[in-house]
Amino acid sequence: MEAHHENCKYVKWNLENVAKMLRNNFPTKHILIVRPSRIEYKSFSCYDNFVPSNNAGVPEHTPTHNALQHLERLIKSVGERLKDVSSPPPPSLPEESQPEQPNKYSCSSPDGASTSRADRAGSLGDARTAPSESPVSWDKLSLEGSRVTLVGFSKGCVVLNQMLYEFHYTSTLTPSDSKALRFINRIEAMYWLDGGHAGGKNTWITARGLLETLSRLDMTIYVHVSPYQVRDESRPWIGREEKAFSTLLKTFRARIHRYMHGRSKSPHSLDMHFEVLANFKQVQDLDPRQQDSSDEEI
Repeated sequence: MEAHHENCKYVKWNLENVAKMLRNNFPTKHILIVRPSRIEYKSFSCYDNFVPSNNAGVPEHTPTHNALQHLERLIKSVGERLKDVSSPPPPSLPEESQPEQPNKYSCSSPDGASTSRADRAGSLGDARTAPSESPVSWDKLSLEGSRVTLVGFSKGCVVLNQMLYEFHYTSTLTPSDSKALRFINRIEAMYWLDGGHAGGKNTWITARGLLETLSRLDMTIYVHVSPYQVRDESRPWIGREEKAFSTLLKTFRARIHRYMHGRSKSPHSLDMHFEVLANFKQVQDLDPRQQDSSDEEI
């Protein structure tokens, strides 16, 4: 990030700072941040480890790319490595790595369009553990049976989108795959945070079959968007796709909560985009039952 003349402005959003931010947002969970398998031109994150992608990180979704299996193995591997940690536990990130928090802003209601140049903080999963005040017995810690929450920000949302293809593939074409089904059932929530990529379509999943399958699963869906993405007139498909995604899930009676961050008249800057990552949990905690899908600001 520091090596790029433009992206260096946003170095405070590096993986270490994002990890600390998420730790504060989810104090009772282990935070696992998954790096993209490659970064092209010092700018484009490519999550080939979850979904086939071109050099701009644009996904080429397939019914299965073993993304679920890959994620399950990552969590298992981390759990095994934690067991090897001797006392005392690994040090936490230094206080100076705490990112500056942008000013809080209003939370309003849905829709619009755009795509993101900054996709450094990608998808991540976090496995629930005991409250932070309880001592952790590292040698007995097991993540293999834990509940999982998946969070994708910006380009990282392509990983969550690929998961929807694999949920559908597993549920409809390989229902006898009990191992995959058990892992799917461990996922309790998914967060889409201002998703975007450089392609001209498929920023959000709109296939009815995939969304209907998602709605049948026992998980909660959180959608956080900003005018930077969904109200960008130069990329109108993002707003249309996101509206279809959220509306169809609501139609299928999925547990979906949608939040629009910022005001449409505010400058559609990259800072607005990152503010979604900075503030999504605080905004959500203020209004946990928000399910509005209109375009009117609140």
